[in-house]
Amino acid sequence: MGLFDTVELYDDVHLPEYPDEVTPAEDVDWQTKGIDRPTMTTFRITADGHLFEEEWHTEDVPPEDRPYATREDVEEGDFLYMAGCLNRVHDGWIKRNDYHGRFEIKRSFEDLDSLVTYQVTFTHGQLEGFERVR
Repeated sequence: MGLFDTVELYDDVHLPEYPDEVTPAEDVDWQTKGIDRPTMTTFRITADGHLFEEEWHTEDVPPEDRPYATREDVEEGDFLYMAGCLNRVHDGWIKRNDYHGRFEIKRSFEDLDSLVTYQVTFTHGQLEGFERVR
């Protein structure tokens, strides 16, 4: 499995050969490992063909607000004690005018019992198009 990034599509972004019987493409969180080194961040593709990357930072979560840290059977050194110790905080969006290349976005749909994959092409920060691969 490994790390991946999420790609969101704005309304009016058209995916060719998109299946009719599944959730609309703009309501789906797509996965990619191809933009940069995956860091579990979110990217957006706008209707006018721009790529944005989410800016964020993390903040410590006090032990009393973590899901397992206050359980009697969990000690401070346990893995469960650390679960939920960081909270991701959204700082804004960076326009990626520098992105030049191709990457794939993928989503598995239960209704289709298959993986839907598109290749996305950007030239100097501008979307050139989508091509259905699977």
